[in-house]
Amino acid sequence: MIKENQKPMIKGLIIAVLSLMLLITLPFISSLISERENFQTEVITEVTSKWGRDQTIFGPFVLVEYSTSFIAEDGKIMRQKHSYLQAPTKQDITGDIKTQVKKRSLYEVTLYNTNLFINASFPTLDELATKLNLIDKEAFSSAKIIFSVSDSKGFTQEIFINKNSKQFFEQDRNLMAAPAYNFLSYDILDKDINLEEISFPILLKGSTELNFLATAKQTNVNIKSDYKDIKYVGNYLPETDEKQTINENSKWTIYQSIPINSNLETIHQLQDYSFGLKFLQMNDFYSKVNRATKYALLFIGLTFATFFFMENIKNLAINLLHYTLVGLALCINFVLLLSFAEYLGFTIAYAISASATILLITSFIYGLSKNRRIAMTIFGLLAALYAFLFFLLQLKEAALIVGSLGLFTILAILMYFSRRIKFSSEKE
Repeated sequence: MIKENQKPMIKGLIIAVLSLMLLITLPFISSLISERENFQTEVITEVTSKWGRDQTIFGPFVLVEYSTSFIAEDGKIMRQKHSYLQAPTKQDITGDIKTQVKKRSLYEVTLYNTNLFINASFPTLDELATKLNLIDKEAFSSAKIIFSVSDSKGFTQEIFINKNSKQFFEQDRNLMAAPAYNFLSYDILDKDINLEEISFPILLKGSTELNFLATAKQTNVNIKSDYKDIKYVGNYLPETDEKQTINENSKWTIYQSIPINSNLETIHQLQDYSFGLKFLQMNDFYSKVNRATKYALLFIGLTFATFFFMENIKNLAINLLHYTLVGLALCINFVLLLSFAEYLGFTIAYAISASATILLITSFIYGLSKNRRIAMTIFGLLAALYAFLFFLLQLKEAALIVGSLGLFTILAILMYFSRRIKFSSEKE
């Protein structure tokens, strides 16, 4: 037969096991969050596929093709074709970006229109021929100015070079070495065009991100945007503070000792030199709800510990069924949080779900104890716990130190109150 003074210890162990068992519900909640996230991704993909996806501007480049001769092992003279992709020695990109937020179902997607102007300076064809150890530009079988974007669906008008209606880019289906990039080109081999001064506008539709390539010897980008929540992405930071105001320019000045040159077969490697802007959606409530579920054990454990101390200090009658029902209420709180967040945003949803859960548990305890003081004590402790979690979810870099200090403080409080519970008799 269990001794009376051993019952609190045994019940405490059972409650600890019950707390761990309630964590079985968390994988189901996490799978629900993942399912809703996937649905959001599908909606965003549907909208952007009809407007324009993330855009990266590749180029402009000068692409030259030529042949060289060599003697094969059997003594025959063979010819081998080569291609060379020349990046600009200097490139300036200026303009502005106009954004709009489209809402589909429960979700929002940031779309944009660019009004950009590109100025680029290249070596002449004769200089390129000398660089490649060729006699002169007549050795080139073809020479073109080319450029591409990630999603060519985003183009909104024809692109003229140097404001000349007879010089314009066209889709080049002969550049099959890199079909994924849908290159536009303009043949310059027999044209009177000054490669040292190439300019053209880009009116482009896209979504979420806009990136450029720092392949020129000197790359200058000066972009103005009407969007306030911008994150700078890629391998180069701008001179602009990320906490910029609306319509403030984003500026990059990037210098390299030589241009980054390549060929069509390895052009995908130029993504290593990308940089640009990402237009953030600040209602990313799924990640916050997912972070909140990671504190489920903390919530269940501390709530059960509070009940356990109240039960033993105030001589309440709380059985294991009551503990289980309270634990399930704490778990369902995360489902409430997720469902309301999709409609109202994370902050309002958190206030609603937390208030509903606190009131439910407080009224339940009041019904068991008929003691208003005990019920208000539970109310205050749960309110403080939920407020602490909300504060923790708003932090980023400081979340670890604040969370650890908070847990240390909570543990100290629990240790203090645990002294009032006798787990063994005074006389053995």
